[in-house]
Amino acid sequence: MPWIPWIKVDNEESKSDEARRLFRATRELDGGVSDLTRITSRTPAVAQLVHELGRAVYLSAKGLSLKEKEIAALVTSAFIGCVH
Repeated sequence: MPWIPWIKVDNEESKSDEARRLFRATRELDGGVSDLTRITSRTPAVAQLVHELGRAVYLSAKGLSLKEKEIAALVTSAFIGCVH
């Protein structure tokens, strides 16, 4: 399902140097940028902190395989009504 923002967001071609740096710094392994980073991109400093917090929590979670982490993220997203 394509992601369609309902508010104004920045992108990789933003006129803001800070926003462009944010997108470069938070690029995922598949080359994309998370929806959460994009939705918070109008405040790049906050977006960077949210990204770092999410990575820290995800990477430090013990006792779960990568597959189990992804399933937990999917179930949590569905439970809270997140569309992605």
